[in-house]
Amino acid sequence: MSWRALLSHNLQEIRITFCQSNQSSEGLRNFVVKNYSDLKRLNPKLPLLIREGHGVEPVIYARYDWGKEEKKVVTNLTEQEVEEKLKELCLMGSKFDKSPESEFDEVDIVSAYQKPILNYRPIF
Repeated sequence: MSWRALLSHNLQEIRITFCQSNQSSEGLRNFVVKNYSDLKRLNPKLPLLIREGHGVEPVIYARYDWGKEEKKVVTNLTEQEVEEKLKELCLMGSKFDKSPESEFDEVDIVSAYQKPILNYRPIF
């Protein structure tokens, strides 16, 4: 399974903060613009919060079970480097203990996404 689909398995929330105009936030801004819809499609119930602010340091926060949080500063990183940092945060979540509320009861979204679409024709 792709690490992108594992986000909702390993994390409770992702918060992304960056500046709209600083060059230091460009890689994170571009990553969000290009990947937000894909991440939400694969993890529809995962809170993915994007916060913009003037002069704000580009940071990705990951909240795990039992209130544990990790932070990755992504100042002056490229889109690929930002993706690697998010992947690290995701995979780190598999090492932490899970709370009873986070037992995953949803359908595996990747498997469901790869199934063929059945076209039903209405019968009149």
